[in-house]
Amino acid sequence: MPRRVSLARLLIVPLLLALGGCLSGPRELKYLDDADLAHYRDVATRIVDLTEDDATRNERSRRAEMAAEPRRLSQPGEQEIWDLTLQETMKLGLKNSEIIRESGTFLSPNNRLLANPEFTASVFNPAIQETNVQFGQRGVDAASADFDATFSSSMTWGGSQSINRTNNLGLSPGSTLDEDTGRFRASLSKITGAGTQFSLSHNWDYSQSNLPTNLFPSSFFGTSQAPTVGLQMRHPLWAGSGTEYTRIAGPRLGRFGGATSIVGVNQGVMISRINNDISLNDFEAAIRNLVKDIEDLYWDLHLSYRVYHTQKVALDSAEQTWRMVQGDPRRPAAEKAQSRDNYFEIKGRTEGARSDLYSAESRLRRLVGLSVNDGRIIRPSDEPITARYSPDWKGSLVDALTRRVELRRQKWAIKSLQFQLTAAGSLTRPQFDVVAGYNVNGYGDDLLGQSNRPNRSAYGTLADGNFSSWEAGLQFSMPLGMRTARAQVRNLELRLAKARKALDEQEIEISHELAAAFQALDRAWATAQIGFNRRKAASESVRAYQAEYENGRTSADLLLRAQVSLAQAEIAYVSSLVDYNKAIAELEYRKGTSLTHNNVHLAEGPWNDQAAYRDALRRAESRSHGSRSKLLHAEPEPIVEPFEQEAPAQQAPEAPAAPTAPADEAIFETPGEPVTDSQSARD
Repeated sequence: MPRRVSLARLLIVPLLLALGGCLSGPRELKYLDDADLAHYRDVATRIVDLTEDDATRNERSRRAEMAAEPRRLSQPGEQEIWDLTLQETMKLGLKNSEIIRESGTFLSPNNRLLANPEFTASVFNPAIQETNVQFGQRGVDAASADFDATFSSSMTWGGSQSINRTNNLGLSPGSTLDEDTGRFRASLSKITGAGTQFSLSHNWDYSQSNLPTNLFPSSFFGTSQAPTVGLQMRHPLWAGSGTEYTRIAGPRLGRFGGATSIVGVNQGVMISRINNDISLNDFEAAIRNLVKDIEDLYWDLHLSYRVYHTQKVALDSAEQTWRMVQGDPRRPAAEKAQSRDNYFEIKGRTEGARSDLYSAESRLRRLVGLSVNDGRIIRPSDEPITARYSPDWKGSLVDALTRRVELRRQKWAIKSLQFQLTAAGSLTRPQFDVVAGYNVNGYGDDLLGQSNRPNRSAYGTLADGNFSSWEAGLQFSMPLGMRTARAQVRNLELRLAKARKALDEQEIEISHELAAAFQALDRAWATAQIGFNRRKAASESVRAYQAEYENGRTSADLLLRAQVSLAQAEIAYVSSLVDYNKAIAELEYRKGTSLTHNNVHLAEGPWNDQAAYRDALRRAESRSHGSRSKLLHAEPEPIVEPFEQEAPAQQAPEAPAAPTAPADEAIFETPGEPVTDSQSARD
């Protein structure tokens, strides 16, 4: 009893000491100076900015940091004029468009470049898709990797000592059983294009013990589960068999233990190649949209210059009229006040036009990848087309239905679903495989020993081939009901039906878009004609009222109204010309010929490896000197012909070039005089 009490006391003392320390709190410490606690974080979670190498950051952001202050009304800055043609502007925009910008998302909360740059179109996207390794989005290299040979190897050693409790295998009870073991495994496996799986293995097991019943104290040997040299083959005969299935869905054997329902039937080389083509189509669509946006903003900037020029001329006329009215003592005070009011009204419009010019120039700079301000201001040097453009409806409709990127992309998607449906149909059949194998075992005391005594050299007995075995047979497996496989087929059938219906609707939608573009083109042409005639009439009206005012036969009010009407007519005419040129660009966009119309061509850059070019040249020479044979055929059959994606040349009317004559030339006629093709064509 006293022993138990002393033990309890020993346990209670440290417990009381611990509780006393917790209740009393930490002991206050004194230091000679104040501690700097700035390096401690006061919170665990906060919004932070990643640190990065200064040299890398400066290299990336040099264009943004070197940008001068933007132009605005109070700070116009330097006004060095930079004359650019439309083709030069497009070339500059394409050169600086590694990341492709969009005009419509500028200043929008949904700007994809800022909100989700991962999904922004860029020149890297086709290469990213080519090297993608994610399931369902694999590139050709990742899909082809299923057919790469796989090598694996391992070597392990072990040892044990135990007491022999009974008389066993020649050891007396109480003796020590001493064993050392070793295991070597190496295998090389390969899957062929037809789905056949081959594997070659080389294995050694090693055993050393003090059992007197063993033939040798130590020996190398092979077993039935791990033969010394083994060759195995498995070939699918029914579900997932054949080259057609393998190139679409990938090999059934070797992935997830053959559980193809986990990854579907879209992991093959053919589907990966189609995904690459779809990525190229998306890239082409992004470039097409960029070209269209650049052309629209180019003409918007041209319009801004013309509007500002018109307002500046109107301002000078208003100032001259104001001074003339103010200097005429015969004019009443009301006319003098009206002329002064008219001057400041036009001055406000002039400042607004100048601000709009700066904004349009900044938007164009952003789209072509320039900095905010580099000391120059862009000025379009091309004049709008003033000749009539009369495209053919049937030719344009054929162009739209054959060259639109959206239709080509949908056709690739339909082809992909067709292939997947074929592969999925193969999985609705039972798995029926043929298997075969041949094994050779070796046995010996020494791995590479040289001895005439039997079974002393392990590799010697292996070379003799006396210990061999073989196997061959069939394996059958089928889930009753096949519900997963049949559901996959039904799902692909529905998706394919939807994709085909969507293609039909896309073609109808494109025909309506083209019709709207035709209507807009005619409307813009008619508006430009009316605008030209209105400007001409307004100019004559100003000259007439100016003469009457100077002769004292009319008031200043009518002259001021005529001057304002002339400025409005000039702006309306220039706006109609810009709308007409944008309508031409819109028509080419809806036809799918924007890139061709602007002489933009897409091509892949050269490979860095010159060996690829040498191999291609060698193959081209061998094919050129070879003779065709009717007995030869491609396996599998090709699904596209060379240059099939290139649309056939259409005999469509060529867009007229910009006229060399001044834009004010009277190519428009009065409403009573119809315009003929010979009068309007100015290519």
